[in-house]
Amino acid sequence: MSKRSLSDWIADVLHLKDIPFMGVPDYMYNINYWLGAISASALFWQAITGLLLLLYYQPSNAYASTEAIISSVPFGSILLSSHLYGAYVMIMATYIHGLYVFFKGGYKKPRGLQWVLGVLLFALTLGAAFLGYSLTGDVLSTDAVDVGRGIMGALGLSSLAPIAFGNGTQLDLFTRLLGLHIIIVAVIALFFVLHFYLAEQNGFMPRHSEVKGMAPAVLKKDDPRIKPWWPRNFIFMIGIVLLTWGVILAVPSALAIPSVLQHVPILFSPYPGPSPTSPAAASVPPYPPWFFLAIYKAMDMPFGLAADATLGSLIPIIILLIIPLLDRGPSLRVSDRPFVVGLMITGVTWLIELSVWGALQPGVPAQIQYVGLVMLPPLVISFAGSYAAHFFALRGSRPKGPKSARVLERGAATALSAVTAVLAIVASLLSFTLNPISQGPYIGLLWGAALISLASSFFTYFYSEYLVGSK
Repeated sequence: MSKRSLSDWIADVLHLKDIPFMGVPDYMYNINYWLGAISASALFWQAITGLLLLLYYQPSNAYASTEAIISSVPFGSILLSSHLYGAYVMIMATYIHGLYVFFKGGYKKPRGLQWVLGVLLFALTLGAAFLGYSLTGDVLSTDAVDVGRGIMGALGLSSLAPIAFGNGTQLDLFTRLLGLHIIIVAVIALFFVLHFYLAEQNGFMPRHSEVKGMAPAVLKKDDPRIKPWWPRNFIFMIGIVLLTWGVILAVPSALAIPSVLQHVPILFSPYPGPSPTSPAAASVPPYPPWFFLAIYKAMDMPFGLAADATLGSLIPIIILLIIPLLDRGPSLRVSDRPFVVGLMITGVTWLIELSVWGALQPGVPAQIQYVGLVMLPPLVISFAGSYAAHFFALRGSRPKGPKSARVLERGAATALSAVTAVLAIVASLLSFTLNPISQGPYIGLLWGAALISLASSFFTYFYSEYLVGSK
């Protein structure tokens, strides 16, 4: 049975061609259009590894059970480190996806609600990651919980703190953190389904040139360039999933190799830090999770804790939620959106600055003169640059150069697909010669390499079969 007939057989048995997913033109098989798929792939990985970790995690003995997962459970070190870095990948992918959508004007009609759901997903992802990070029971977990309590108190939510952090006992604390972590992940899954539904209904955003740089930017469903979603989108998505999972496995496993681990900063260590009762804990700065460094440093501002917490956490989310209201014009061009573009560039710059500042001086109160030196220049430069672009940039369309010729023939692409598939098999087989407890990092590295190789195989097959082969 040929591959093509096998594909048709699967589609007929599962009625896949009856599912009203939208296909896309060939030029949209580009990672820029599939950044959200990376976040979704990481979410699926988090669900799988999280459920497996639940079999071994004990809220009554959080730190000891976490250490036992690493030292006693077969493949436990891989599960734990990849679950941590799966959250990191999901957060980074969400950041990049959100920025790409913003600068493309993807929050404009008809995608306003889709943008709002994306912002809520981003906030929920940070919340779930914070709670998960706090479950290990190490010194960083203790610091993170203290930061969370401080933020809630500053926002006037002290009465709700017992719901999140319990009645003061360790068992109650970690039981509640675990329960809230699972609840928020379930809400993320629900919001993701709604977000995906709207993305399917609204479709991918076409090139600005196809809609003359104006909203609403939608592809017509009868566009002759659109091919059926099966099996094209499915194969491409499988490649993205495998690539994402490969990175999630390979990066923390490489960092966990003993000769490397001793040089990894504790903020990015794939393993928990020392116990809060250990003498070594005294040498660890009071860091929150790295993705909360900016908010943590905002708490050190000299405006009072309530104002600091509001400015550092609530205001940014509110601004992101109302972006579609702040910019209701039809133009998608960046130069025609100076106010919101200035806001976004300023916000991203502040996020980076405060994160670095928080890493260098955690918990050190900021003096007002240094706040001005750090915060004011990006604000002035971002808005000045945005409005300068608005008033002086050329509005005409840019001349398009000739499209680059395809350099990989179909036969070469097919051969490359086979080679990478063989590499994936070899890496997988080698991993089973290693000890699943003591040599976990090396196994994780081989599994990551295998998945990345298999992803390459899927992408090259897709290229040869559906891009080159369809010409």
